[in-house]
Amino acid sequence: MLLLGLLCAAVGCNKSDDSITAYRAPKEVRPETGAQQPAPEPGAPAGLHWLAPSSWEEQPASGFRKGSFLVRGGDGQTADVSVISFPEAAGGTLANVNRWREQLKLPPVTEEAQAGSSFPVAGHDMLFVELASEQPLEAKADKTRVLGGIYPAQTETWFFKMTGPDELVAAQREPFKEFLQSVHEEGGAPHATASGDSTNAPTPPLIDTLGAVPLQYTLPPGWKEKPLTPMRVASFNASAPNGKEVDISVVYLMGEAGGDLANVNRWRDQVKLPPIDEPGLQQSAERVETNGHNFLVVDLASSEPIGEPAAKQRIVAAILDDKGRSWFIKMTGEDAAVASQKSAFADFLHTLKFH
Repeated sequence: MLLLGLLCAAVGCNKSDDSITAYRAPKEVRPETGAQQPAPEPGAPAGLHWLAPSSWEEQPASGFRKGSFLVRGGDGQTADVSVISFPEAAGGTLANVNRWREQLKLPPVTEEAQAGSSFPVAGHDMLFVELASEQPLEAKADKTRVLGGIYPAQTETWFFKMTGPDELVAAQREPFKEFLQSVHEEGGAPHATASGDSTNAPTPPLIDTLGAVPLQYTLPPGWKEKPLTPMRVASFNASAPNGKEVDISVVYLMGEAGGDLANVNRWRDQVKLPPIDEPGLQQSAERVETNGHNFLVVDLASSEPIGEPAAKQRIVAAILDDKGRSWFIKMTGEDAAVASQKSAFADFLHTLKFH
């Protein structure tokens, strides 16, 4: 009974808690047990640490939350981010994902492979989950989207969850993923976890962003600076002629950061393309020589529409190994929008100077 109560607190057995109308932070439900359960110390990381984007507003940790953030949209909408941990497997991955699906009035899935996609974080597999309701959950409300991360750490399972209006949460997909990738255990630090033979290895968390960033560049016309997130040393957006926006990021890591093939295959997975091997990488990638640097450049477009709203997606990205660092310059967005900025991306590479 205690475990069932804890599960309800973690994933919201009381549907009203996550059926957010005004998109305020949902109240945590305490276990319905005879014994009074001590609440964790507010703000205590309890074994894990993370780096949240600077634009997220930290809220007091209360009840069963170990972390809490408010994310604001430009139109006054807000999304809620919670971090909660519970003992052992906490009922299992499939059961927890299906509870989130039930909150969005989605049918359950029967296999863990359908629940989400996994990537390594600090020596464990983090499950990334993205769900969107098919209809508004309340009258005069938007559709609701959930981004989630489920992380087993020693004797606990951690749940990272963002809930809010569909478009606002969808726009936070990459910052939320970077948030998940920054997770590290007590006494550790964000560090590279991808292995060279992993076909879905994430670009590991940024190791050192303190001090002056050893990077200079000239922005192409129409590109605009935007706020940095924990893993980015430079961040931009650009509007395509069709009105769609593309996102451009610059990240650097120490060492090889998992290797070119692992990172390219992770990007291929993001646009639903199958992994390739080393010969396939050499055949499909382009080498660009500029300013004494040799970039590996890939252009990856999905063959079918993906995401919500469904549209073909594209990634143009460059990798550079330079003086013990790995640099990742990446442009993502809707297929035609990214294609319209491809020449600007090439111009941007030619202006990059590393120190």
